[in-house]
Amino acid sequence: MILTLFDQPGVAAVGLWTGIHLLLTLALAINVTRLRFASARGDIDDATLERGVRAHGNNIEYVPFALFALFVLAQQGYSGLWIHTLAGALFIGRICHAHGIQQSGPGLPPTRVAGNVVTWAVFAISALMLISGFFF
Repeated sequence: MILTLFDQPGVAAVGLWTGIHLLLTLALAINVTRLRFASARGDIDDATLERGVRAHGNNIEYVPFALFALFVLAQQGYSGLWIHTLAGALFIGRICHAHGIQQSGPGLPPTRVAGNVVTWAVFAISALMLISGFFF
């Protein structure tokens, strides 16, 4: 049964991107650990640690839902191209957001805003595709 699932190009694409997003999540988790050690030594302030924690947490809040949506889209027969496009955009958006949220200074960093916009666009497009799949 599992082998037949992965014979589908869309599902295989979701598998690839799930692995890539897992590596990003791992990198953000390792960054939090690094920042916690630096904070314990007094090398950084609490705000820097909090930004690192939020970068990881925000990724955890968005990525699983998006990957689940992509898996369902693949199961509905959407091509690997659709999956790669949406998952690649999500990855770029998440990297931009993770970078931007960890920046200090006044205002919202452009990468943080861009990361949010791209992530929300992937959510909106995926949602519309899933909903329209019910009707068409």
